[in-house]
Amino acid sequence: MTVIKSSRLYILLKLFLVLMLIFVLQKPVFMLYNSSVCEGLSFSDYLDVMWHGLALDSTMSGYVLVIPWIVLFVSFFVKVNLRKWLVPYFSVILQLLAIIFVADVVMYGFWQFKLDSTVFIYTDKPADAMASVSGLFVFLTIVSIIVLTVAYCALVYYVLPGSVLNESSKPLHSLVMIPVLGLMFIMIRGGVGEGTANVTSAYYSEKQFLNHSAVNSAFNMFYSLSHQQDFASEFQYYDDEKELNSLMQGIYNTESIEPDTLFTTKRPNVILVVWEGCGASIAGCVGAKEDATPNLDKLASEGILFSNCQGNSFRTDRGLVSINSGWLGYPSASLMKIPEKCETLPGIARSLKDAGYNTEFWYGGDINFTNMGGFMLQNGYEKTYSDKDFSRKERSTDWGVPDEHLFGKVSESVRNLAEPFFVSIMTLSSHEPWDVPYRRLKKDIENSFAYTDDCLGKFVSKLKAEGKWDNTVLIVVPDHGVSVQEGRGRSSLDVIHIPLVMAGGAVKEHRVINTLMNQSDLAATLLGQLGIDHKDFIFSRDVLSKTYTYPTAIHCSRVEFSFFDSTGVSTYDLDGNMVVQNVDEIGDNKEQRVRKGKAILQTLYKDTANR
Repeated sequence: MTVIKSSRLYILLKLFLVLMLIFVLQKPVFMLYNSSVCEGLSFSDYLDVMWHGLALDSTMSGYVLVIPWIVLFVSFFVKVNLRKWLVPYFSVILQLLAIIFVADVVMYGFWQFKLDSTVFIYTDKPADAMASVSGLFVFLTIVSIIVLTVAYCALVYYVLPGSVLNESSKPLHSLVMIPVLGLMFIMIRGGVGEGTANVTSAYYSEKQFLNHSAVNSAFNMFYSLSHQQDFASEFQYYDDEKELNSLMQGIYNTESIEPDTLFTTKRPNVILVVWEGCGASIAGCVGAKEDATPNLDKLASEGILFSNCQGNSFRTDRGLVSINSGWLGYPSASLMKIPEKCETLPGIARSLKDAGYNTEFWYGGDINFTNMGGFMLQNGYEKTYSDKDFSRKERSTDWGVPDEHLFGKVSESVRNLAEPFFVSIMTLSSHEPWDVPYRRLKKDIENSFAYTDDCLGKFVSKLKAEGKWDNTVLIVVPDHGVSVQEGRGRSSLDVIHIPLVMAGGAVKEHRVINTLMNQSDLAATLLGQLGIDHKDFIFSRDVLSKTYTYPTAIHCSRVEFSFFDSTGVSTYDLDGNMVVQNVDEIGDNKEQRVRKGKAILQTLYKDTANR
């Protein structure tokens, strides 16, 4: 029995079982913490998730055991104290596993996709990245990481023998380790078939939450890191160029030919308000039931409401690129963080500046977060303003300046700004943790939007009082939508659906335009109204032009895209390579919608690779 307990094979087996135990038990913890994302979970769901996750758990265990295998192999030739050699190694590895797992658990509720390399987009400004959560939340997260690390290390320390291993007189015994290495290779590879281990190895359910729960957190992170950005190779679905062009036919016609006229002048002042998160689940003018946006709804009832606008992406950094550059959302990239690509993009601000407009961008937070400031300057804004342009007293929230101070400063600037001007405002108060200096509604989320809405209403009143309203078009559009209902994902239709409102004295009359469109179409539509060329905005359509004959929209999250046309909506899982949602209105066009969505992504990534 003593021989068995001290054998290399037995030590490796114990380490493998400890790692598997750690990974398997992570799954019910992940599910319990995020149970509000997917209601009605049964006991069998927990068992199914643990069962289907075993393949990636064993793969990750195989990776971790490579170094212990080497140490045990070496011990056949020299004396080795395993605890001395392996405890430092496991201390680092297990701490890393704990950090990844805890971060995955606590961030999933915010992002609703597994923690991957996307997180590094935001780590250059950790204070901003953590502004959505409280100090207590951060403290408990750190404590959880420490506790898990200690527990993991204690388990491994327990199974490592304290005695010195030495069989230098019997080196041929080392050959017994070779088959074990082969078995580890098979585990790491994910089997002996043609397919290798990947994220979808754990997918088994139509419910994305269960699939995500089954995926090993550490494997998902390292898999993402090992598949770094190569735009030319991503989302390449069609080898036949003719087939690709055929699918893209008619989708992105960027010309403006005899567009419907909305404004009273070709050179109005333009104020663009990008409202953090204000999608259809919040805005009353596009169907929300809560009375969170009375001032926005009033603007929509007096001006122009584009009632069938769909957001392009799921985060602010993506949404701002879609709005300002008429660009599409990327599932796997934040183009705002890649300056060499951004400088090749068109920009509303640049086009308007070339047409004689004075341009400014205002944000109450850290403008360096996700390279926002750099992008805005590349986009053509002559001046940018951020939290540093406000007093310390005004910077009273985790994110920065509450919207009332932001709108107040913009009012002062607009009062003295030479016309025509283009001023863009990015709000921030309607964001986690929903903490605002205002209380009208009981629910914190809705109340934070009510606060920004109140600030917007007062801003409009000042414009009118100071005589700036008559020759101005005020445009309000969200960067993306948010879910206010538990169990709703990033691809819920009321999260993708957003309002687009144009109001002001330069708007001819009230209208509701029901044409299907994307957030990115704002650029060409606005420039078309002003008679300004927009041929460089290759993914933006003038929805009021006679050339807009095939209305479509596409929304991309990290793991899915949703393609809309007149026949309905199809949502496609990019990791699982499967359709997860179909909403048909006319006929059976599911397959064609998915094919067109794939063609758009391939065209987008091909274009980006060449920039």
